[in-house]
Amino acid sequence: MIKKYLNEVWEDLLWQGMEAVLYGDGDIWVRQQNSTFLDEDVIYKLPLTPEYWSDSYFMYKNEDGDLMKDESMKEGFIEDMTRQIKEGY
Repeated sequence: MIKKYLNEVWEDLLWQGMEAVLYGDGDIWVRQQNSTFLDEDVIYKLPLTPEYWSDSYFMYKNEDGDLMKDESMKEGFIEDMTRQIKEGY
């Protein structure tokens, strides 16, 4: 469940104003950042916005100054974030 969630996060990284949410039943949703619903069973949520990730080791700026994901760092991202999510339970 966590790996599926983090793969979704990776695919949607740098989506301005959005967040990825993992629910207790295993559902994964991407929604507008800081929106909430009554009686949510949220296990974890991560912002997807570029400002949040700009200093991360798996990001770089291209020759035009645009923030980009380093695809070679995907597995490291998933491993590190899995550990953080499990520690947060």
